Amino acid sequence: MRKVKKTCIVLFVSALVAVVSGCTSMGFVSDAGAFPADASTYEVLGRVSIETSAKKSGYGKLYQEAKDLYPETDDVVNVKVDKKRTVFLFFSFESYEMSGIAISYK
Repeated sequence: MRKVKKTCIVLFVSALVAVVSGCTSMGFVSDAGAFPADASTYEVLGRVSIETSAKKSGYGKLYQEAKDLYPETDDVVNVKVDKKRTVFLFFSFESYEMSGIAISYK
């Protein structure tokens, strides 16, 4: 009887682990990797990155984050976008990771 109880507990815990585990994958979306040609016309302020839902993403969100971090930001260049997809049971969640370089024109 004790062995049956132990086996049931192991099976229950295994099933619980299988049910609550998920999988996350990253996929490349775009890379606008270009700086303005004349490096003497701008100053690099620093890297900026955000993670947003698929419905609330865009350059405007990245630019606003850059303005929050570096108030003198004029532009965000070298923008990279990756899509993050997480699957949990029968549900799928997508978000975007965006990053770029905040610059200020002289």
